[in-house]
Amino acid sequence: MRETLQVREKPSFDKRFDLRSFGEPLRALRGVPIRDAGEPLVDLRQFSPGVILRPGCLPFLRETVANQVNQVQERLPAGHVLTIGTCLRTLAMQRGIRENVTKDMAEKHPEWPAATLARMLNRMVAPPDDPSPPPHTTGGALDVGIQGPDGQALDFGAGDSFWATAPTYAGKLSEIARSNRLLLIETMESTGLTNYVGEWWHWSYGDQGWALRVGSPVAYYGAVEVEDAENQRIPQPPEEPKEEAAAAEEAKAGEVTKEEEARIEKEEAATD
Repeated sequence: MRETLQVREKPSFDKRFDLRSFGEPLRALRGVPIRDAGEPLVDLRQFSPGVILRPGCLPFLRETVANQVNQVQERLPAGHVLTIGTCLRTLAMQRGIRENVTKDMAEKHPEWPAATLARMLNRMVAPPDDPSPPPHTTGGALDVGIQGPDGQALDFGAGDSFWATAPTYAGKLSEIARSNRLLLIETMESTGLTNYVGEWWHWSYGDQGWALRVGSPVAYYGAVEVEDAENQRIPQPPEEPKEEAAAAEEAKAGEVTKEEEARIEKEEAATD
């Protein structure tokens, strides 16, 4: 018999964050049945024109979640814009990320046994081939930030100690970072989105992680794919090749204007 799901106690900055709760155990996630009714994906480029989609983002979410995104944008203070770095991921994308992080962590921690490496990986990147689908492959999860009225990203306390301050309720944050996280938390939660407490930027609705957090007996979304996914990512901004840019600057520096030519000719005539 599957154990009854319990609503988790809401974390707080006033309580010491327990690193053991960084992840949501795969065993618990697997215990949540998925009842996917086939809610469609929508393209945020048309559905949510008020938000910023970061380069590389595959801009698809389930329709309910996209509506929540629009509500978040409406509820942010004037001049603030929700930024989205990740929406949907295909299983192939998830697999590529997992392989890269595995390689990086194995190189940095050769002393870790395989079980420790797998446990740490699962906290940061969901395994692509597990019976529990990675959150981003369901169309119900997104990674977010906020851009301020000055066009700059708000400070959420990442800095050099990125993973040390990744937990949403990390203790060692500046007052500004804590205030910005509270703004994000309150606005996102007001729409029904829930946070994976190991990463302040990761929010979801309808997936198995959401079900664990709110005590739902079922999840609404399983893994879903889109055709031609790679070509539908938000493109990277064009960059001028460094060599061409340097050559252009050099040519510009060596240019002689008509006024300069006339001055040189006048000086040469006076010396003849």
